[in-house]
Amino acid sequence: MKETVQKILETEKEVRESIERAHIEAQNIIRDAEERSRRIEEEVREKAQHEAQQILERMKREAEEERAKQIEHSRSGTSDLATKKSDSIEKAAARVMKMILGLE
Repeated sequence: MKETVQKILETEKEVRESIERAHIEAQNIIRDAEERSRRIEEEVREKAQHEAQQILERMKREAEEERAKQIEHSRSGTSDLATKKSDSIEKAAARVMKMILGLE
C-alpha cells in the first residue's frame, strides 16, 4: 500500500513538473510571437513612414515644378503685356508728335 501511495505521489509530481514545463514553454512561445509581432509592426510602420516621406517629397517637387511653370508663364505674359503697352505708348507718342507738328 505504501508503495502504491509512493508511486501515485511520484506520478503526481511528474505530471505537475510536466505541466509546469509545458506552461513555461507556452509562455516562451507567446513571448516570441509577441516579439515577432512587435518587430513586424515596427517594420511596417517604418516602411509606411518611408513611403509617405517619398510621396511628400515627390508632391513637393511636383508643386515646385508647377509653381515654376506658372511663374514662367506669368513672366512671359507680363513681358508680352509690357511689349504691347510699350508699342501702344510709342504709337500714341508718335501720333501726339504728329499732331503737335501739324502733320495729322
